[in-house]
Amino acid sequence: MNFRASSGRARRNATVVDITALVDVVFQLLIFFLLTSSYVSQQSQQAPQVPVELPESSLQAQDQPADDFIVAIDEGGRIFVGADEPVSIEELAVRLARAADENPNTIVLVRGDQTVPYGRVAQVMAMARLTGLKISAVLRNR
Repeated sequence: MNFRASSGRARRNATVVDITALVDVVFQLLIFFLLTSSYVSQQSQQAPQVPVELPESSLQAQDQPADDFIVAIDEGGRIFVGADEPVSIEELAVRLARAADENPNTIVLVRGDQTVPYGRVAQVMAMARLTGLKISAVLRNR
């Protein structure tokens, strides 16, 4: 660093670019995009705004571990329990009652083909509820 004044030489004026306004704009854009991206992600995680009255639930300790009872419904509406041959709705009721007698904490999982009318799936779910079993999920592909 030279603190002496130059004697005969012309002093060059250095051009100074003031970037304060640029930095200010960049920070404001950054804040804007951070806030809007978090708002969009929160909106996508919320449930649709459909008025639905959800049922009350009380959690109880399970004495026995829950068993899975898988019911499959193919595109023809036929009901399968496990990998067996098709069963009628009456036979399904008997098997569900037997499963409920063996373990009352048995959970019913319904696998329905996407072309099956919802009424057939609802019929199976109603049959499971009549026997006192819980329906955990209607399985789907991801």
